[in-house]
Amino acid sequence: MPLGQLLFKARSYTPIPFLIIILFFAAPTPFSLTLGYALMLLGEALRIWSVGYTGFTTRTRNVGAAQLVTSGPYAYTRNPIYLGNFILSLGVCTAFNALMPWTLLVFTALFTFQYHFIIRLEEETLAGKFGEAYQAFLAGVPRFLPSLRRFAGASSHSFQLAVGLRNEKNTFASILFIVLCSLAYFLFNNPLLSWIHS
Repeated sequence: MPLGQLLFKARSYTPIPFLIIILFFAAPTPFSLTLGYALMLLGEALRIWSVGYTGFTTRTRNVGAAQLVTSGPYAYTRNPIYLGNFILSLGVCTAFNALMPWTLLVFTALFTFQYHFIIRLEEETLAGKFGEAYQAFLAGVPRFLPSLRRFAGASSHSFQLAVGLRNEKNTFASILFIVLCSLAYFLFNNPLLSWIHS
């Protein structure tokens, strides 16, 4: 199986080992929690905005899309959900404040490696399916970091908040777990870290 396909199918599980390491070395502070939660909120808002345009197809384990969406956040970056994932995950790392700044550097390196291959696979698949329309999208919209200029060929898709919220139920549950866990670590100290230091 090509590496991109493997990473695409495993993308929901690859962060788990990294999260376990963060839990071992977490040392949250009021500042790290405040900044981390703000980043998590920003990343999740971007995810909701994105899936409000694309619908439930983003939860698939198959590469591809039923239709080419180039409106909303997709008019500024070709991968707004992945950008949202990145910001949200930065928020998690920041909130737990574990082994900083190395945690952020390692996370950024691993994220870049994984999504480089996933995005390349998706681009090849979508180019084969949507042809010239997708080539124009490639030429007019940045791959990851958003442009300040809206894509001139944006599609007519509209935002559906209810769809975005329903699609994010699992993500909401994960965020709630992270928030409660980080608060518990802050209020009661990290017993794992105390054990390591002893």
